Amino acid sequence: RKGHAPVARPGVVMSLAASIAAPAALASRESASRRGRARLASRGVTDASRRVVGARGPIDRVARAVASPSLPSGPLDDLPVPDFLRGPLGDIVRNVETVLPDDAKKALLRTQYTSAVGLRLAFFLTQGVLSSRVSGRSNIDGAAAAAAIAKAVLDPDPRAKIPDEKSNLGNIVSNAADGRALTDDEAAEVSQFLEQHLTCIVNLFRTELEHLENGTYKFPYDLNPATAPTEQWNPGQVLAIASDTLSDQAKVSDRRDAKRGQELLDTFGPDPERYPAYYLQNFHYQTDGWLSADSARLYDFQVETLFLGSADTMRRHALPFVSRWMEGRDAADTKLLDAASGTGRFLTFVRDNWPELDCTAVELSPHYLDAVRKSNERFEDVATYPRAGPLKLVEANCEKMPFEDASFDAVTNVYLFHEMPKEARRNAAREFARVLKPGGKLFFVDSAQVGDGKALGMEKAFHQALERFPQFNHEPYYRDYSLTNLEELFGEFGLVLEESTVAWVSKAWCFTKTEDPSEAVEEVEPVVVEAPDLSGAGAR
Repeated sequence: RKGHAPVARPGVVMSLAASIAAPAALASRESASRRGRARLASRGVTDASRRVVGARGPIDRVARAVASPSLPSGPLDDLPVPDFLRGPLGDIVRNVETVLPDDAKKALLRTQYTSAVGLRLAFFLTQGVLSSRVSGRSNIDGAAAAAAIAKAVLDPDPRAKIPDEKSNLGNIVSNAADGRALTDDEAAEVSQFLEQHLTCIVNLFRTELEHLENGTYKFPYDLNPATAPTEQWNPGQVLAIASDTLSDQAKVSDRRDAKRGQELLDTFGPDPERYPAYYLQNFHYQTDGWLSADSARLYDFQVETLFLGSADTMRRHALPFVSRWMEGRDAADTKLLDAASGTGRFLTFVRDNWPELDCTAVELSPHYLDAVRKSNERFEDVATYPRAGPLKLVEANCEKMPFEDASFDAVTNVYLFHEMPKEARRNAAREFARVLKPGGKLFFVDSAQVGDGKALGMEKAFHQALERFPQFNHEPYYRDYSLTNLEELFGEFGLVLEESTVAWVSKAWCFTKTEDPSEAVEEVEPVVVEAPDLSGAGAR
């Protein structure tokens, strides 16, 4: 109704999201299982011969593909059952896992995943609607969003796109200053924009489900009720952080209206040795920037609200690169550096798949570094992670890291470069290359750039979004980042691009450190030649 922005009903979205796993004309379980086996066979996985290093030693890749996350996969200590039932219940779980046929296990995996992401999408869509109301702009139409999700998940072509030439942001980001209702044409633009981008989100989930079915990486721990952190499912904790986020959104809105993107300079003075001037920004018009415990506590929830519950999924699009690299490697002998770790969210997914890794997290904000510590406390549970490797926490700037040359096998970096000016990006790229061993990997995730919309058939829509996003969210270095040729930047320091993939509004890259120039230069024996006889030659 005009004047109202109805909230999408989670139950409706949940039932629709169950279709994420397949188009509307769903195939039978038997044919789905054949397709799954065919995908594995096409990758050369036809028996149990292909193995990777996992949480409890070598794990069969096919066995990982059909593991059922719908059943409790970890210790039963946290489940609300009497002690005398824990042993028998554990035996039941193990026996059920053993006797279930592969196709039934895959069906359970699909049910668990689609239910989890459906609820996540519906919840954060609702948060987005509420957030837009708190900000004083009725700029998100919940009913239109729900209809767009329905079209996206029920489309018989899982990769269907809205023609890019029809994309027009118009007044989608915000209404007129007087808060007037959308006209019919503007409402049509909203529906079209939402439909196009929500199709991309649904396709993100479809792609991740394929990776899970193929055993590329484990079922995300936070989507499994048996292993998810309590703050993601405990009603009281969820309500508290949702309420605090909405309260903070009102302050963010006031800051945005007043264009106060550098409030931190009222409290902190720039110090090249501690906090450079570019760092002292209220990025996203965020309260306290990166320099408070409250900012660190709310950050992940705020980002998931912004991206409708898909931020983790976009980050995890780098895991297939890590998975391929880890095949045949001993995780315990592999040193990984998570540079600009933030809250450590991506690091938890890496460690959940390869717990034995020897990890170091470097982060400039002491408050976010403490959040890294908290998010990684799960790996101190020896029952779940009996051979978890160490995690060292280091407070430092990525432009000048306190590590020896060639001291890490891999570096991960997520969502950093778009918030750095050009020279700072060069310094960080140089440092990544310096601390990597020859042959080491850089796994890099950041915002999509100008031109990346081609991969999704949305070049015009992406270009418009890239123009508006930095203005609306106070991202002063974003435009320059979006035009930076990262392949050339990293290549300058010996990091060669191996592969990349666009994940909606993010992109994941994999770079390899080349041999040191001094080692790569071929030694040539000197050749002695006689000096030419210049006698008789005329002077010039």
